[in-house]
Amino acid sequence: MVKKIYLIAISMMVLIQSVFSAEEGSLLSDGFKEIIDKEISFQWKVEGEDLLIRLSAPTEGWVAVGFNPSRVMKDADYKLAYVKDGEVVMEDHFGTSLFGHKEDTTLDGSNDFEVTEGKEEGGITSVIFSIPLNSGDENDTILAEGDEVKVLLAFGTRDNLSQKHKERTSVVITL
Repeated sequence: MVKKIYLIAISMMVLIQSVFSAEEGSLLSDGFKEIIDKEISFQWKVEGEDLLIRLSAPTEGWVAVGFNPSRVMKDADYKLAYVKDGEVVMEDHFGTSLFGHKEDTTLDGSNDFEVTEGKEEGGITSVIFSIPLNSGDENDTILAEGDEVKVLLAFGTRDNLSQKHKERTSVVITL
C-alpha cells in the first residue's frame, strides 16, 4: 500500500512539473521560448509586430499550430504546413466548427504568414515562419506580448492538409 501511495505521489509531482513547464516554456539561447508536448516542438518569440514560430514534429507529413479556440477547434486561427521536395506548402485556416476548419481565403480572409524555411529530415518535419500579431484579418487571432494564449498543436502522417491528425495536444503559453 505504501509503495502504491509513493508511486501516485511521484506521478502527481511529474504531472504538476510538466504543467508548469508547459505554461512557462524554456528559454532558448536565441530568445525563443519552447514547449515540447507529445513530441511536438513549438518555439516562439515576439519580434516587433510579428510572432516568430518554429514548429516541428516526428512526421513526414504536416505540422500545425492553432491559437485561441473558443471551444475545441472552433474560432481558432490555424497555420498548417508540410515540406514537399524542399519547398514549404502552408495554409492559413480558421476553426469553423468544433472539429473542423477551412482555409481563410474561402472565408473572405487572407493568408497571413511569411515562411522563412522548412525541412523534412530524418523523419522530422520542421518549419519556421512568422505571423503578424494583428493582421487585420477577422479570421486571425489578435496577439500581444504578455498575453496568455491557448495553443493547439498537431501533426499528420501525409502531405495532405485535409487528413486528420495523428497526434494533437494543447498548451497555454505566455507570449
